[in-house]
Amino acid sequence: MKKIGYLLLTFVFQYVGFAQVGMEQWRMHISPNTAIDVVKGKDAIYTILKNGLLEYDMEAGEQTIWTAANYLSDVSPSSIAYDPNTSNVIIGYENGNIDLLKNNTIYNLPAILQSSINGVKRINRIVVKQGFAYVSTGVGIVVVNLNKKEVKDTYNPSLTDRNIIDLAFFQDSVYALTSSAIYVSNENNNFLADANQWRKIQSVPDYTASGAYTEIEAFKNHLTFCYNDDNYSLDTLFTLENNIPVAQFDEIEINGVNADKNKLILSTAGSVLVYDENLALQENIYQYQSGGFPNPRNVEFYDGNYYIADGSWGLIKAPNAFSSTQINFEGPRYNSAFRASWEKGKLSIANGGLTSFGGPLFNQDGGAIFSEGKWNSVTVNGSNMIAGKNIWDFISTSINPKDTEVVAFGTLSTIPLVITKNNVVTDTFSFSNSLIEETSNVGWANISDIQYDDQGNLWVLNSNAEKPLKVYSNEGVWYDFNLSTSVKNKYTQRLIIDGNETKWMGVKGLGVVAFDHGESISDAGDDRSKILTTGPNSGALPSSTIEAIAADFDNNIWVGTPEGMRVLYNSSGVFDASAGQYNFQKLLIEFGEYVEIVLGTTHITAIQIDGANRKWIGTASSGVFLLSPDGLSVERNFTAENSPLLSNTILDIAIDQENGEVYFITEDGMISYRSDATQGDIEYTNVKVFPNPVQPDYLGPITIQGIAYDSDVKITDVSGKLVYRTKSNGGTATWNGNTLEGERAATGVYLIWTSVDDPEFKGRKVGKVVLINQSR
Repeated sequence: MKKIGYLLLTFVFQYVGFAQVGMEQWRMHISPNTAIDVVKGKDAIYTILKNGLLEYDMEAGEQTIWTAANYLSDVSPSSIAYDPNTSNVIIGYENGNIDLLKNNTIYNLPAILQSSINGVKRINRIVVKQGFAYVSTGVGIVVVNLNKKEVKDTYNPSLTDRNIIDLAFFQDSVYALTSSAIYVSNENNNFLADANQWRKIQSVPDYTASGAYTEIEAFKNHLTFCYNDDNYSLDTLFTLENNIPVAQFDEIEINGVNADKNKLILSTAGSVLVYDENLALQENIYQYQSGGFPNPRNVEFYDGNYYIADGSWGLIKAPNAFSSTQINFEGPRYNSAFRASWEKGKLSIANGGLTSFGGPLFNQDGGAIFSEGKWNSVTVNGSNMIAGKNIWDFISTSINPKDTEVVAFGTLSTIPLVITKNNVVTDTFSFSNSLIEETSNVGWANISDIQYDDQGNLWVLNSNAEKPLKVYSNEGVWYDFNLSTSVKNKYTQRLIIDGNETKWMGVKGLGVVAFDHGESISDAGDDRSKILTTGPNSGALPSSTIEAIAADFDNNIWVGTPEGMRVLYNSSGVFDASAGQYNFQKLLIEFGEYVEIVLGTTHITAIQIDGANRKWIGTASSGVFLLSPDGLSVERNFTAENSPLLSNTILDIAIDQENGEVYFITEDGMISYRSDATQGDIEYTNVKVFPNPVQPDYLGPITIQGIAYDSDVKITDVSGKLVYRTKSNGGTATWNGNTLEGERAATGVYLIWTSVDDPEFKGRKVGKVVLINQSR
């Protein structure tokens, strides 16, 4: 991700859970449990998390979360170091970007990221010495002058292998580690940019046929380096004695090595092993006080405590093997996410996934539920009724609008359907206690999508089944439905229920199926269905693969395919329409003599409708588009390059219709953006105006939320003089604090009035706001 400008002044961002994110601001949702690396700074411990950084103030015990949503310059940190000479925390990223963090200020150094050099620019490791950062990357060693905040030099120890994994200074030499070799040169050599000034240590064998070297550390009188074998628990820690590798510890699984004054700390699978300068074992942290087993990635020792970056438990503070504390903050248990659903203040996440061929990933992260600023997990190994069972890949989810404490999850596994209440599993359904059909010969079922209707009936899309559409009624009874033979045993995709209670299903290789169960779910006599395909008179879809479906406020049906987007108008007449009268339409824009299709053949993966009837479109490689209500103009396009969006590959979108927060599920995790639209409320039951009062230094939007849909909004002073007017996006309007003439409004109390285009609605005062302007 490229950022314009280099110096970003910031403030300390305390993570406070559900503190309402401001209008047009981003919020990262990262797990506190996936730590990658750790380093000690002057007064704090800094831990790399997936997509973020945790700063822990050791004296105050306070935590600060840094992400791309609050001033980090990128996502996916890969390495970290601290330089005591300049008090800089150096943060390296997967794409080669670098941030310098000092005094709550981020300075971005994108020289490697923006360089024209070919190769993988990932920051593998950072070593600091005397005010310089030696950065090991996939394109050589980059030397950064931390005082001047500029690149000083680039070293290339090898002409054939520029991917430098790590670097170490030992005695008067500098050692560069690649996956297959060690190169050495004199530290004071002024020509280290020349590969001929480096010597390959011939006694170090090339093990790349079965593994790779991963780390090198100088420790007292030892130069240690680590070899990771492709086979589990066959790693080796070597020391280099007279240029000969000597195995010190072998047949273990090594995650990281850190030389800390008089301690050599090995992070291994299941243990933190601490050795003295004679390589004698002094400490073994093999279990946490919570009962969990360590999965350390790296460890720092400071003031009698081991600070452990744990891949399963986050940052752990442990003085010894018998005492430990997790440094925690509010976040989801896992960073993985595949599908999302929102209903009345609650968000549910299915944390599983599918392969590119629609097969299982065997992901056992379960599901997650976010409500009132708190995250709860439905974990496969920790929930009653499913613990110990052969279950994986939660791939669909829905929240019951009749009782939002009830959340359902569909899976691709032997336990296809899981229902929770108050975050506890209450029911599981498989082939023996439901009408769900097995979709393979190994006892699995694929519940590709599920949706609760307004009556609390759970509609289930059972992929590759004789009867793919089923329902678990609010009375606890299962029903399935006979659809056309062309629908049977097909791979199903998405399912929605529109405003007329019609079910719309994506069926791969066929198109879209519309179904109406009539007056009664149990009576098949009045069931109706219609199949819409790629045929010119039977749907005119651009593709038979339907990856997204949504119904807007006018009950138009929007579909997304790998070949673009289409819309079906007058959807209520689909069952009675004759051939050619129920085709999906292209969205066309005229540019002079030319006509273009909106978004063309862009691969569409997700569609959601916000409170202003605008369309949020997720794509496979182009990020997110926000379209106008009619779909004919692009109002926003968020990408990983121009925003904190984690990835341009969007898997799903969910919208909090009460406050306008849009949740983007990407291949690299979840992030949300507070939009300027919410659902309208003609009753004005919960009108909010924020910030209020408006302080002199605040220049962002003043938000009026909870008003009627598409309201005309007027701002007046207390005497009734008109100051500003606008129109709401759904149930939300914004005021920039300026008058109609463009000047900042004077200090005072301002009244907010709304009206809608309805002769029976005369308008009303809905609130007031205090604005403070010191200059006037």
